[in-house]
Amino acid sequence: MSRAAHLLLLMSAVSLLLAGSGIQAGTRDYAVEVSATVRESPPEIHFSWIADATASQYRIYKKSIEDTVWTGPVAVLDGSETSWTDSDVSVGEAYEYSFRKVECVISDTVAVTSGTDVTFTIHDSWGDGICCDMGLGHYEVSACGVPCASGGDFGSSKSHSFTVGSVEDPCDEVVVDITLDIFGAETSYELTEDATGDTLAQGGPYSSPRFGHVLAGIGYEPPDEWGTVLLLVEETVADSLTAELERLEMDMVGDGYRVRRRDVSGAEPVPSVKDLIVAECQGDPTINTLFILGDIAVPYSGNVQGAHLNHQGAWPADLYYGELDAAWTDSIVNNTRASRPQNHNVPGDGKFDQTFLPSDVDLQVGRVDLSDLIEFTESEVTLLRRYLDKNHAFRTGEFDVPRFGIIRDAVGVGSGTAYACTGWRNFTAMFGPSNVHINTWFPALESNPHLCAYGCGGGSFSSCATVATTADFATRTVYAVFTMMMGSYFGDWDSTNNLMRAALGAQGYPLTCCWAGRPAWLFHHMALGYPIGYSTRLTQNNHLLHEIGYGGRQIHTALMGDPTLRLLPVKPPTGLNLEALPDHTISLTWSASGDSVIGYHVYRAQGLDGDRERLTPAPVVDTTYVDAAPADGYEVYMVRAVKLETSASGTFFNLSPAAIDSTEVSAGIEPAGRGAYLRNLPNPSAGLTNITYNLPDACRVLLEVYDVSGRLVRSFNLGMRPAGEHTLEWDGSDATGDRVSSGVYFCRIETEGYRATEKIVFMK
Repeated sequence: MSRAAHLLLLMSAVSLLLAGSGIQAGTRDYAVEVSATVRESPPEIHFSWIADATASQYRIYKKSIEDTVWTGPVAVLDGSETSWTDSDVSVGEAYEYSFRKVECVISDTVAVTSGTDVTFTIHDSWGDGICCDMGLGHYEVSACGVPCASGGDFGSSKSHSFTVGSVEDPCDEVVVDITLDIFGAETSYELTEDATGDTLAQGGPYSSPRFGHVLAGIGYEPPDEWGTVLLLVEETVADSLTAELERLEMDMVGDGYRVRRRDVSGAEPVPSVKDLIVAECQGDPTINTLFILGDIAVPYSGNVQGAHLNHQGAWPADLYYGELDAAWTDSIVNNTRASRPQNHNVPGDGKFDQTFLPSDVDLQVGRVDLSDLIEFTESEVTLLRRYLDKNHAFRTGEFDVPRFGIIRDAVGVGSGTAYACTGWRNFTAMFGPSNVHINTWFPALESNPHLCAYGCGGGSFSSCATVATTADFATRTVYAVFTMMMGSYFGDWDSTNNLMRAALGAQGYPLTCCWAGRPAWLFHHMALGYPIGYSTRLTQNNHLLHEIGYGGRQIHTALMGDPTLRLLPVKPPTGLNLEALPDHTISLTWSASGDSVIGYHVYRAQGLDGDRERLTPAPVVDTTYVDAAPADGYEVYMVRAVKLETSASGTFFNLSPAAIDSTEVSAGIEPAGRGAYLRNLPNPSAGLTNITYNLPDACRVLLEVYDVSGRLVRSFNLGMRPAGEHTLEWDGSDATGDRVSSGVYFCRIETEGYRATEKIVFMK
């Protein structure tokens, strides 16, 4: 029986035969369920993990978040240990740790007499080597540093014969390095002497990698700016979601992003969409995130193999949009075996050849596409509006979601795949072991909210056995925010009624979904404030830095949902008010956050897209602040609450979304006075608004309308006007005659003697 057939049985029959049994325990042995507590004086990070009677030892590695290699091991512990403390840490820093019960890299050194002829043979009992469809394994054999053999894609076995050393360059050792795929029990090797047939060394079969990761810190301060989001919106839904999309943009701005939005026709082909993305990124190198909203063209690529021969071929590959600088080809793969024509891949059909990434993904990519979900009675626009409403409510702390994770494992160990370990590894680092629950999703998630939910079982395009179906998401209220599932077929998400996309349309909380387990996803950074897009790109690019499972660097790995979302939202301050004082300073006042915060940071920028300057080296504890040195022009101010957050990975300073307001700062021109004023009614306005101004003296008048980023929307050169009150009627149109979007605008009047500004809220 082939491994594909074996996995097919696991993903279908096992979910039925073993559902509700004790298979969780066997799966959990493949994880190190590690969490951390911290102390500031002296600085210490204390780790603890769930005991595993099968563990022989623990090897602990350490690095900074930016490092691409591990230091260590910094500790090697007996398998009976369940805790370790790192005292080599500093307050304000974060450190990433890898806890390994079983290594994925094997290194054996063999003493061999120089001049000996030897043969190295590696075996795979399943007959598919250790690379590439089911893993990214690799072997390399060297003699005193000289490479003698290497490979990974070899079928059942592969032999290499060579001479160890030479008369000119003698050598007395051979080093065998093997990076295993996830199925270590298949792999073995021997090194034999050619002349005698004696076995000089042998290894294997091996265990599958067993590991856990955590990003831990003491008073860590994650970035308060995350780069620029390129927001692509399918144009047919954009007009119906004007207010919701503007709110989304402001939410992302308030959470530390800049936003470049482009509306795209759903009829635009993949190459045109990619050209647009590349051009935008070339024009703005700060773009690091791509958020696709709506039914925008889906790239397909590869000859993806899984447990089902009728599902082999091209799969959706949104990461193609996020990979900016490699060549993708369409001339090699020729496979029409799949039952769905969408998965067929032949030369020249517009679907790419690559099953594995040709180069690292550059952008953090997420998609929300709620089209073609016929199980739902609501329209696509209604579902998208629901999603955007949920998104805003979660970001701003309106949802009170307990810090729990729930796991439903209906697959088990699966020859070492241990899919549910994506839940065990990550949720423990997020919430601690006592807050990770084993349960079915339904009815549990209809009444017991969880931040994260993982489930795996036999699958179809619209179901994950004993976990969830598209019908569940269409008819139930689901109280889980970050969802993760694994099962056959539905990882191919560009399908009618697809299960993963359906999760995002559900009533309740769901905001993200991913096909997690192939490969193992890396969410542990979210416990210290990082967005899920960071986790997505790290998982897609991962090769050897973090243990991976199988499916690593394959083109199918994708995030359904908003890539800018973070795990632990903080309620923002509200009611930000700016007042220009006579001494050329700006007074800020706001209403307090509803969370237990330690203070507030104040930021200033010349426009929403401008460079932001944090004005507060340390959080201010009051709800007032005076900017003593504002620059001239339109200034945007942002106030973010700061919470000293404690997660199961340590402590960090967690920022809320910002309260945002803007004003005009001017020097050398007096503010309105001596009876001068500017006002508008009605305000807010849904159509016409009357802008009224009073002049103490006859003068020339210029009246201009700006948006919150400082962009001139409409200008009225009114010429000479007599003293007294005047009214101008504005219909909300810009200089081209188009109606402006809903939002906040500023009306400014300027004369020879003074200048005044009034805020207008315009609503369509």
